[in-house]
Formats: sequence, C-alpha cells, structure tokens
Amino acid sequence: MKKNINVIIIAILAIAVIVETIIIATGRANMVPKLENGDEAIVELKDGTKYSANEIWNEIKVSNGLSTILNKIDTKILDEEYKDKEADTKTYLQTAELSIKSQYKKEDGSYDEEKMLSALQNYGYSSLEAYLDTVKSNYLNNKAATDYAKTIISDSDIKAYYKTDVRPDLTGVHILVKPTGTDDAALKAAKEKAEKIISEINKKVKSGTKVADAFKEYDSDSDDATLYQDLGTFNYTDMVEDFSKAAYNQKVNEVSKSPVKTSYGYHVILITKIGEKKSLDDSKEEIKEKLADKKVSEDSTIAVTAMDKLRDKYGMKIIDSNLAERYKRYINYQLNQKNN
Repeated sequence: MKKNINVIIIAILAIAVIVETIIIATGRANMVPKLENGDEAIVELKDGTKYSANEIWNEIKVSNGLSTILNKIDTKILDEEYKDKEADTKTYLQTAELSIKSQYKKEDGSYDEEKMLSALQNYGYSSLEAYLDTVKSNYLNNKAATDYAKTIISDSDIKAYYKTDVRPDLTGVHILVKPTGTDDAALKAAKEKAEKIISEINKKVKSGTKVADAFKEYDSDSDDATLYQDLGTFNYTDMVEDFSKAAYNQKVNEVSKSPVKTSYGYHVILITKIGEKKSLDDSKEEIKEKLADKKVSEDSTIAVTAMDKLRDKYGMKIIDSNLAERYKRYINYQLNQKNN
C-alpha cells in the first residue's frame, strides 16, 4: 500500500546547509543574532546588515525554488511508484553507463575516465553519478508518461490500429544490389543489375527451376555488390518503410516486378510464407504500448499531466501560498504548450 507524502515547505536544503555551517563554524548554536522582527540572521556584514533565512528563502523560491522542490519530490514519488521495476531501471542505467564510457577512450583503447568527466562537466554534470541520476529521472518520467497515456487510449483507438497496422509475419529472402557510389551513374548501374537479376530468375522459373532455388543461386555470387540474404520471419516495422511496403504487397512465391529502392540499394524480394495475423485480444497490450509511445512523443502535455496526477496521488500539498500559486501557473503554462 502506497504511503502519502505530506510536503511541508519550510526551506530548501541550501538554507539548512548555510545555517548548519555557520553554527558549526562559530560554535555559537545558542547565540545566533536576531533581526528586529525576530527572525534569525544567517549572514551578516561588518556594517551591521543582516540577512535571515526567511529573506533568502523568499528570494530563492521566486527563482528556482519550485524546480528544486519538484525534482526532489518527483524523485521520491517515482522511486516509490516503480519500486517493483527496480531491476529494469538498474539494467537501463548499467546500459547507459556502459554506453557513455564507450565513447571516451585513450589511444590504447582503454577507458578514459578523465576525458569523460571533463565532457560531462561541460554539460553541467559534476560527476558520472549526477549524469546517471538525470538518466534515471528521464527514464522513470517517460515510464510514468507512457503509463498515463495508456489510460486515455480507447477501445476504438485499439481496434482502428489493429485493422490498419497489425499485420501477419512474413518469411522471405532477398537479393540486394548495392550501388558502388552515390552518383546517378552508380545508382543507374545498380538498378539495371537488379532488373537483370529479376529477368534471369523469371527465365529460370519458366524453365522449371523452383523460385526459391533460383534466388539461392545468388548466395554464391562472387560480386561484393550483390548480396543474397535469408530474412527469416519479420514484420512490417522490422524493415525500412519502402522495403516493407513492397514486401507486404507481394504474393507468396512471387518475384518483385521491379527492383525495390531503399537507402541500402536495390532489392529483389521473394516472400515464401505469410503467417496468420494475431487476434485482437493477443495484440491489445502491444498496441497500447505503441499508441502510448506515439501519444507521448507527439504531445508534451501527457508527461506534465502524468506527473501532476502522481503528485496528487501521493498527497503532495504545497503549504507556502506563493509557491502553490507558482505551481498552479507552471502546470497551466505547460498544459497550454501542446499546440505551440
């Protein structure tokens, strides 16, 4: 059962640290000077000017007090909300750490910690741990946004996606002709070679060769620019758009009528099997995930609303009236950014 977090805002951590430092440094815990209004002074100039914790806090909360508080509150809330996903989060952070370390190497190929830390400091991170804290925060914030997005996806949204975007798996092979350059002449030569392959395969099929065997003959092609590849089983989103569009428009054992151009070159495609489309019930969770990801990427207010609702769920209550008003304005501003 989740515990509510009752947030009573008295001062931010920086104020507490300043007060504690002064007390420790002077050894005068019971002799802190007072202002005329009774507030304790935490900073004093030689001309007698004194500044209180309240005065400094009132200045800080106007500038970055809200963001500091929300960062701390959100970290606690998200850790609690996704404590059952701790292993997944840890794995994600380990991958992120390995990824950034792999970008900074010495001449001998070993990890260069000094170079990495220097780069992180240029981006405002004091340490690798600070960077990973941000990675974790972004990861959990995105998870919260996606989970909220799932709650606003309707059955009609799911059915519409299932009808148009859920497709059966295909099994097939292809022959790729890679251009030797990027100029028009190289592209033209690659296309003409792919067209010749289509013509040769069709002739062999007419003479009695099985179409799969005719394709397989190109597996031993000594030309580095021609590649035969068994694709195994794949679905629409596994391949680049132009390839998938052509593959899903072909019939079983039908040779491409013309070469299919992609960023890789020119393809000659053979589909050997069309699987059965998953049922709607079996596809629902996967569809929800994809639709939720789409909503989050297209609408920035989803993430804002998700965290606002989580703060409410965990009982966040801003006692300071000025901060409470700033938080209200902040949320309203963020929610109005959707169409901007």
